[in-house]
Amino acid sequence: MSDMRLERLKAIVEAYGAHAAHWPEAEREAALSCVEAHPEAAAWLAEARALDDMMDTLRVIEHGRAEADQPLFEAAMERFAADFTPVSNVVTFPVRPRPARVSRSVVWGISIATAACLAGAVLGVNLSLMGLSDLRVTSVLEQVAMIDGGD
Repeated sequence: MSDMRLERLKAIVEAYGAHAAHWPEAEREAALSCVEAHPEAAAWLAEARALDDMMDTLRVIEHGRAEADQPLFEAAMERFAADFTPVSNVVTFPVRPRPARVSRSVVWGISIATAACLAGAVLGVNLSLMGLSDLRVTSVLEQVAMIDGGD
């Protein structure tokens, strides 16, 4: 493949980075000649190189941070393992105390209060409906009286 299209070169650079050693061996030579022939390809390569350098720097920083955190991690694992007591191939987990139970008198009091609230709501709705029906009856009687008086 001696003649490489720019789209393919861009795909290779985006996938494998700026270092030609990472590019597919079968396309490496054609890709390098394409870079030499096209100035825009050289610009893509420069951008990819800057990104590769930044990623290499981050890898070094992350590796250093991991090495610094290793003793802390090991100490935490030792503390965690100390909380478990092995018993003949079985690991027992630490048991937290159960929360205090609510007494029956409190439950009964809450139940009675809830029932009273519901009863009050039902009674209030019924009284409202009864007052509304009385108003309707009065209105109908007034209309009938007006009609009868008008004849």
